[in-house]
Amino acid sequence: MFTKIKNTVLNAVKQINDSYEFKPLLSEIEEAPVSPLGRFTFWIIVSLIIVTALWLFLGKVDIVVNARGIVIPDGESKIIQPLETGVVKQILVKEGDFVKKGQLLIKIDASTTDAQLKSVTKNLAQSRLEVKRLMANGTETNFSTEDSLPELDEEKEIQEKLYKENLTSLNNEIAAKNNQIKQLNMQISSTSALKRDYEFQLKNARERENKLSEVLDIIAYSQYQEAKDKTNSLQESVNKTGAEIKRLQAQIKEVQNEISKLKADFKVQNLTTLSETQKRINELEAGKEQIEFSSRNQMITAPCDGYIDKLKIHTIGGVVTPAQELIALTPAETPLIIKAKVLNHDIGFIKTGMPVSIKIDTYDFQKYGILHGTVKSISQNSIEDEKLGPVYEIYVLPQENTFIIDGKEQKISTGMTLNAEVEIGERRIIEFFIYPLIKYLDEGISVR
Repeated sequence: MFTKIKNTVLNAVKQINDSYEFKPLLSEIEEAPVSPLGRFTFWIIVSLIIVTALWLFLGKVDIVVNARGIVIPDGESKIIQPLETGVVKQILVKEGDFVKKGQLLIKIDASTTDAQLKSVTKNLAQSRLEVKRLMANGTETNFSTEDSLPELDEEKEIQEKLYKENLTSLNNEIAAKNNQIKQLNMQISSTSALKRDYEFQLKNARERENKLSEVLDIIAYSQYQEAKDKTNSLQESVNKTGAEIKRLQAQIKEVQNEISKLKADFKVQNLTTLSETQKRINELEAGKEQIEFSSRNQMITAPCDGYIDKLKIHTIGGVVTPAQELIALTPAETPLIIKAKVLNHDIGFIKTGMPVSIKIDTYDFQKYGILHGTVKSISQNSIEDEKLGPVYEIYVLPQENTFIIDGKEQKISTGMTLNAEVEIGERRIIEFFIYPLIKYLDEGISVR
């Protein structure tokens, strides 16, 4: 079309006849041909109107809904809490930091647990020394403390002294009983000798009595009676010494039983004390493990690789309590998602799966471009926003999460703010001009 107009203008210029320029003014005006410039301008305007009309009728633009949003993890953050009450000694991270698994995040003052651990450890070592002493007593072996801790020197002396005193006391009692048995044996020996003497005399007395009984008719009866009385007296003495020997032997048996009882009682007492001490050791070991566990957990560490999403304590010297939330940690492997707030009057046009253009505030979209995503889900209920009023939350799944910054990939991270443009459809350009007219006309007709 423009080529045709150009040719028309050139032909018109070639056909210009300037003969009328030398005639009178009125004749010149009447006879002068129409300027081709006017015709050219007319066709230009007509062409522009046609092109504009076609553009207005055929041209379409995207309709977008703008929503402010933020990058969040697609999943629950890990909440880090202390197990014991304590005082914050040092905070080693800040929000947005990337941390490795096991990295120290917060130090809690461990002076209390350190004192408890020291006390329990000492009591445990003392109890173990006591167990060694009791076992040495029970087996009558030497009691050694050479492998004990140097700081237990006083306790070692006490246990060694108890060991010696207990054994000395037992041995003294047994020695006394043995001396008693020795004395009884000596009495038995002397009594046995006396009995043998009585038995020898009794034998002789019986022989004399028998001889006298044979010549009783030629001797005085009193002489025979005297011999018989002596025999009876000696027999009584033999019987008495025999009974005395049996009594002494029974007494020895009783003393021996007392010695056995002393040893048995000593062992029973040892075993009872050993059992109680071993029970105390078990309790102390359990308490030590608990204190060590608490001490380890006073060093707040990262359970996994990730980003510090929220740091909820900022005061050195502040007191923390069990189950208090200290840190929200977003695991590194957790995918990111975008949460955006859509105004109440726009939410009806948004559907899941709609494309979204994501403009991160940190990176100028005119320089670094935009990210693309799709609407993943839409909240069913509105929430009240202090500035925007009732809004609905939508969740956008980004198709990529990196920008090229100075030739290097830079990932978006949790907490970055952005503008999400949801493409809800297309509209002809002319509708932008006609719709306000129709709206105002409709409102004008309906108003009284």
